[in-house]
Amino acid sequence: MEPGPHEREAEEALTVTVQGAPLPARPASTTVVTAREFRAFPRRTAEDALKLVPGLTLVQHGAEGKGQQFFLRGFDAMHGSDVEVTVAGIPINEWSNVHSQGYVDLGFVVPEAIQSVSVTKGPFSVDQGPFATAGSVDYALGISEGRRGLFAGYTIGTTNRHRGVVTYSPRAGDGRDLIALEATHDDGFGQHRRADRASVLVQSALLRSETNGTLSVLGSGYFGQFQLPGALKNRDVELGRLGFYDSYDLAARGQSSRVLLGLRHSLQRHFVSSETLLFGGYRRSSLLENYTGFLLDRENGDRRRQEQETFSWGLSTKAVVPLTELTDLEAGLGVRGDAFGQFQDHPGREEETLDRERDLRALQVNIHMLLGVRLKLSPRLDARLGVRFDDALLEAEERRRSETGGGNLAVVSPRAVVNYRPTRAVTLSLAGGQGFRPPEARAFTSYRPPATGLSSDIYTGGSPMMTQGHSVELGGRYQPVSNLGFSASAFATWLDRESVYDHVSGMNLELNGTRRLGGEVAFHAEPWPFLTLRGDLTLVDGRFSESGTKIPFAPLGAGGFRAIFSHESGLRAGARFLGLLPRPLPHGAEGAPLAQFDLTLGWSYRNMNLDLELENVFDLGVREGEYHYASRFYPGTDDSVLPELHFVAGPPRNLRATFSASF
Repeated sequence: MEPGPHEREAEEALTVTVQGAPLPARPASTTVVTAREFRAFPRRTAEDALKLVPGLTLVQHGAEGKGQQFFLRGFDAMHGSDVEVTVAGIPINEWSNVHSQGYVDLGFVVPEAIQSVSVTKGPFSVDQGPFATAGSVDYALGISEGRRGLFAGYTIGTTNRHRGVVTYSPRAGDGRDLIALEATHDDGFGQHRRADRASVLVQSALLRSETNGTLSVLGSGYFGQFQLPGALKNRDVELGRLGFYDSYDLAARGQSSRVLLGLRHSLQRHFVSSETLLFGGYRRSSLLENYTGFLLDRENGDRRRQEQETFSWGLSTKAVVPLTELTDLEAGLGVRGDAFGQFQDHPGREEETLDRERDLRALQVNIHMLLGVRLKLSPRLDARLGVRFDDALLEAEERRRSETGGGNLAVVSPRAVVNYRPTRAVTLSLAGGQGFRPPEARAFTSYRPPATGLSSDIYTGGSPMMTQGHSVELGGRYQPVSNLGFSASAFATWLDRESVYDHVSGMNLELNGTRRLGGEVAFHAEPWPFLTLRGDLTLVDGRFSESGTKIPFAPLGAGGFRAIFSHESGLRAGARFLGLLPRPLPHGAEGAPLAQFDLTLGWSYRNMNLDLELENVFDLGVREGEYHYASRFYPGTDDSVLPELHFVAGPPRNLRATFSASF
């Protein structure tokens, strides 16, 4: 959709331009979420900004702290297996994670420090790296103009939520120099959902020079601990064994911590722009969970204790060089590496370790090169064409079985976007590209789960490989006036191998190839300077290429409507509606539709603010996550172990109030 005034402000902050040079062509479905829009709707974490992106749905099937589940364009990207996420350009997806491949944890990002979020659906830019098979998300950090200086806020909520936040950014600056701290405690809704977390985020320019460019540093520290309610079997709730917001295992829990440091150098001289990024970090995570009760081990239960420690580093550089007045050359290269250990134990009822199922140590390195051109072929026609080369090196040692394995895999990914403007109000776009998902280190060992919850379309042949996704998009934007715009796009994706998280085996399983066909429409309107309206609808038909079976878990359709009221008197309000069509599930089952309505209300007087957030206004029983697998949660019973519907409850009606002030 063509951006409104606020989106254009965000894009100016995100894009380095050379006067007279062609801007990067972009698909019609590209979305930018601004700090103003994010502030207008209920938010608890940085991931909540993504709930404002058309066609992107998130599920939090645990307390705050566990990575959320992404659904985009017919993909169940689980915790990030098919959605690339970067923060200030630093890749966040964990290439190999003991819980789920591509795992994304954004707990270290303080929501008040988000300047904007840019989302590209599909793998259409040479900048997009691993896991961008469904799309990419980039968080730009900064403090919005109204909150610069010293800002402090405190939140209380009906779930015994207490959250304090303090940010600082010089009033005379652009918001990119910042310090942000937060600490949160929340008992959560229902049973066993307590969460505690604390984080500090610093971004500052060390050097600003017209001759030598800008050198900035990003640093972050984060720690969180949380309880895990798990999934409930529909039948147990219907029989009254458990309440809608209850939990089976009151010992399930998790911890997450991260230290991250990055240096970025940007330079623009003589119409040439370049950017170099160096980063390093440490992350540790642990989970104790049980999704199947006593299905596999009727005496001790099926608990899994998963732990991982990872040291990551990376270096990348990119330059944009004008070849002619209307042609730019862009080139870049980079390397990213991870050294990690991951462990999985089977604990008993007293949490004693009965068996160590995985003890994996690995090194993985990804090297990439990219080359592209930006063309302004005429005042009405521009294009961005390029190719990306990625080489992945993995070496793994499974100490549990005294075996080693590894491989070296490469993939070449062409990408292209062409924009044509037949009139000033209309922009047509055609995009095509290839994304990829690298194999995780475990794939190079002989480890196989003792049981799985999926029976059909499981991929059973071949060695580890780069999974490739081929996507096309045809769309257009219509903006007759600056405060009214419409967009529409049709898209298709073919994936070599599907990856789906299986709750019985507790890991991602590779399935056969799939294809997705769909469309998306959206609009925005600003009838008055103080009122913004947005609406969107996405429909997708996703199936396995050979069997024709529907791809499980991802919604077939999603739609939403949002309204933002922000008056110069200091009064502001927001309303959001989200609806999902029933989701297809394994074994031919089907989930339930979902609907949710949220409200916000705020008032500012001088330097003081009062904000109210009301989630799930009508207190509907929301099934955020829905699954279909076998389980037995009551030992000694003769409960059927055939696959049944399970769900993870979304939040009931709850209220939060925040008082904040700027100094």
